[in-house]
Amino acid sequence: MVPEDHEYLSFLMGASAISDEELRGLGVEILEGVGSDIRGLCIPESSLDSYVELIRRKLPPGFWNDIVGRTTVFFIFKMGDGAVKELVYSPGNRAEISRLCSRINGDPIEKTSDVLRYMATNGFYRDAMVECHGVTLG
Repeated sequence: MVPEDHEYLSFLMGASAISDEELRGLGVEILEGVGSDIRGLCIPESSLDSYVELIRRKLPPGFWNDIVGRTTVFFIFKMGDGAVKELVYSPGNRAEISRLCSRINGDPIEKTSDVLRYMATNGFYRDAMVECHGVTLG
């Protein structure tokens, strides 16, 4: 899926404390995984701030959530101690994001070093990464 100009995609994992009803109450559409801990979401721009606040509060430590728009990729990392680190992807912070993904997910740094390509391995993001963020697969 490729988000429209006014939409964002998010692949929400490990957030059993966030209910489908809470997401829908924010205007978030659940595209995949209704009723599960792994959900593919479409977030309207008007709901983005509320969604981010919900993630800050309810994402468990040791997880991260990414939010993919047509021009922007946001990361919200919740470290093991509960500290939250938020980054907007840029070439300048790619290495930091890569290290955080590697640390939290346990994947080798070689796998996460090209962060956008790493994200494109998730089928939910593949088309958006290719079409909007210039990722080449192969």
